[in-house]
Amino acid sequence: MHTFDCLYIFFTLVNLEVVARLDARTKKQRPGMAFPPSGQAEGKGYQVVISDMSLGGASLEGDLPPGDRLILEFAHEGQRIRLWAEILRKGQGGTAVRFLHQSKEEVLYLWSVLREDLKGGVEDDCPYCGEALHQERECPHCGLSRDFDRDGYLLEHLRRTVGQRLRWRLERLNADRLLSLLTFVDGQLLGDLGRGEQDEEFVGTCDGMLEVFSLIRKVAPTDIPVLILGESGTGKELSAKAIHERSQRQSKPFVVINCAAIPETLLEAELFGYERGAFTGAYTARKGKVEQAHGGTLFLDEIGDLPIGLQAKLLRFLEDGTVERIGSRRPRRVDVRIIAATNCDLEDEVRKGRFRQDLFYRLNAFTIQLPPLRERGKDKVVLANYFLKRLCKENGTRRKRFSDEALLAIGSYRWPGNVREMINKIRKALVVSKEETITPEDLSLEAPTPKPSPQGIKALKEKVEREGLLRALETTGYNISRTARLLGVSRPTVYNLMKRYGIS
Repeated sequence: MHTFDCLYIFFTLVNLEVVARLDARTKKQRPGMAFPPSGQAEGKGYQVVISDMSLGGASLEGDLPPGDRLILEFAHEGQRIRLWAEILRKGQGGTAVRFLHQSKEEVLYLWSVLREDLKGGVEDDCPYCGEALHQERECPHCGLSRDFDRDGYLLEHLRRTVGQRLRWRLERLNADRLLSLLTFVDGQLLGDLGRGEQDEEFVGTCDGMLEVFSLIRKVAPTDIPVLILGESGTGKELSAKAIHERSQRQSKPFVVINCAAIPETLLEAELFGYERGAFTGAYTARKGKVEQAHGGTLFLDEIGDLPIGLQAKLLRFLEDGTVERIGSRRPRRVDVRIIAATNCDLEDEVRKGRFRQDLFYRLNAFTIQLPPLRERGKDKVVLANYFLKRLCKENGTRRKRFSDEALLAIGSYRWPGNVREMINKIRKALVVSKEETITPEDLSLEAPTPKPSPQGIKALKEKVEREGLLRALETTGYNISRTARLLGVSRPTVYNLMKRYGIS
């Protein structure tokens, strides 16, 4: 777990009323909508004005839904941003709310929005404590910096203030809670620091991916089956692994089996194992994938291709938690969490009789839908830069970068093969590129044709108009009357055009 991940968790743990004073507040007012937690899909929204917004919370003016929690929504650069919030207090000046952030990515995206409002440092008041300033980059009253554009500013700010955030919260904890906090820090945060990078491919700020991040964090601590849906190459196995690594089973096996890659005659033995002598060539007993995953997670990729006969056996395992190896009648109890994935429409497969309805209902307890890369907007460029950095490091090659044309090509390409295709194209580009800069040709992508500007269109029109007038004049021997008849305009129009284009 990275340092920022640890600090993010502290941020969400100790985000109290007073935290707003530790986070820069923007004076910009934004129109927004407030929804009850259960009423957003039905459009039961309340118009509000958002002000004094920070990473920790904001002030709202306007009527609010009943209850002490709500979903706050506002627009930024064409994207809808949704934040869970809790009401802290109501007053004549508005309602103070505290944000209940659902993911690290949500915090980072909100910071990118706030930073646009805060950068420049021209406000007369400190965005942290509100005291008057005179162009200082660091407030003499609270000691906090205003260099919002500097790389690493947010991480540095969280490091600097995490102790104060904790002190305010610790006073409200009893002995049991303090002990729980200490064991959480030692086991989950500091214990993770040596495990290296984890699923950094999960970057992005589009609505679809923010929803995926939130669902993964919510379902990971449970033991219910998960069904992951998405096109080929969207990261279904990566999502399954992220769930496993955030679960109580993280120290146990994560076993993968691709139901479409193994012949039907061998698939049962791969899944459930066999005893010695069960069939020709079975010289020794062997555990199946289900038993190998005991205590951990079994990921069934392309579950839609599982033969109908094996579907019944898998269903029995899901119902009673036991398996029987081929050639054995002795059931073996196995403790395994099932995560399945497919790129096909399982409900349609059920209607066509190719997939058992009862198995579908078992697997469909919790569903995560992964958006295709073509629908992820600016995330495409973010992902490409991440993979380029990672592959350069893995290959031991010098650091390279994408040209502006390559970034445009990456953003405009539809990526039918999704993330897998992107990785392969970047891997190939690192091999064929001889320069430090990677071009669209290195990626086997076409550079997008630039759209003509209004000025370019006007210049082109004038060029065509002038050349047409010259040809007409030359054809008529510069006879104005005949030229006017040839062009279908009046004689004064011909004179005006000749004057405009300097033709005598």
